[in-house]
Amino acid sequence: MPEESNPLSGLWPLVPSDATDWLLELCGDGVTGFMPPAMPDSAWVLNAMYEHEQGPAEVSYHEYRQARLADGSIRPVGFAGIDLEVGVATGGGLGRAEHPGRGWRRLRWAELARRTGDPVVPDGLLPSHRCFPSANQEGQLAARHRPAHRGEPGP
Repeated sequence: MPEESNPLSGLWPLVPSDATDWLLELCGDGVTGFMPPAMPDSAWVLNAMYEHEQGPAEVSYHEYRQARLADGSIRPVGFAGIDLEVGVATGGGLGRAEHPGRGWRRLRWAELARRTGDPVVPDGLLPSHRCFPSANQEGQLAARHRPAHRGEPGP
């Protein structure tokens, strides 16, 4: 039997616990992650966002999802008896962004910014579904848009 049972250990070798001390010094407490201060040579890598050719533009994704739940065309999401249909559904997801399928096309943040006249990321905000206030319905992108996933860069 091999000594290491974790198949990922070859991809991400263990390092001493003090390897990230520089982040603690730079950013302070990192209980839920580190947000380094902006630096002149820093850049955001923005994940894939998609737009449907014929999707509804006048309602938010949350309103669209709630209507589909109400008419029974989709089932509520839950896990181990826990209702996950709480809060506001933004249409985004976690992890790797996959192409959503037929009728969807990649929408670059810069393209949506040109269309709306909004900045790609307004001052004081981090890249999120809250960007592009001119394209938003009640603080969210319209149902025809799928915001970027949180996780790794898209395709």
